[in-house]
Amino acid sequence: MKKSVTILLTRAPYGRIHLSEGLRAAGGIAAGFDHHDVTVIFTGDAAYGARSAVDREALNMPDQIEDLEGNDGQLLVDASALEERDIQSDEIAEDVAIVSKAEVTETIHAAEEVLTF
Repeated sequence: MKKSVTILLTRAPYGRIHLSEGLRAAGGIAAGFDHHDVTVIFTGDAAYGARSAVDREALNMPDQIEDLEGNDGQLLVDASALEERDIQSDEIAEDVAIVSKAEVTETIHAAEEVLTF
């Protein structure tokens, strides 16, 4: 049975595996038998991982993002997390949409399952 799943990435991208493992989980969930609807939200310190300047290869991100996008998943970043960290909107990767705190809350409430990394 197809479900809507939201993956919250909350930790800084470097020095930890949470970001890449969260993306790996998102790709697997989206590509699974039921092809669940998956939304990944970069929030908190994970907002640094949504920047275009981040070394995606070093963080093991390209394959996971490709899997997610190939299965109609979406990547979002919390605008309030950007503001708190003084990250400008023009620093965000083209494949990541910037959304308001209210949209983040709405996405979480609308999801049938939420996983946090």
